[in-house]
Amino acid sequence: MAKNAFDYLVQGVYIVSTQFENQMAGLTAAWVMQSSFDPPMLAVSLGPSRQTAQLINKSGKFIVQVLDETQRQVAEIFGYNSSRSFDKFSKVLWSRSEKLQLPVIDGVLAYFECELVGRFESGDHFIYNGRIVNHKMLKQDGKPMHFVMRDWF
Repeated sequence: MAKNAFDYLVQGVYIVSTQFENQMAGLTAAWVMQSSFDPPMLAVSLGPSRQTAQLINKSGKFIVQVLDETQRQVAEIFGYNSSRSFDKFSKVLWSRSEKLQLPVIDGVLAYFECELVGRFESGDHFIYNGRIVNHKMLKQDGKPMHFVMRDWF
């Protein structure tokens, strides 16, 4: 595959997940950024047709999990399968986050629990802006996974 300018944007690889009632959904995302220091906030860019995005709209909460560079298989499970037809969480070990009780995958470096404060349309995606209500570092010695488009598609 030929290089293009997007190949030079450095991004991490994250799992964004949520739960509404008894439905859980999560996906692999690279478009995540800190959007405010005070109050602390994160923004994630998601396709509006994704099950995860639709459940965030209903629940008003989400969690961003920082993948370790050794978790490529987890990234593929959550990136290449739909939450509508595939139980991604049955393929990984996970527990609940401290405050919002959202699913956290074992082995992630850290997580950020967020309450949705707004969203806006951005082309073919929506930007979900969340106020961080809790965060936790789970591993001190790991290295975050990096995303380069041509390595994944």
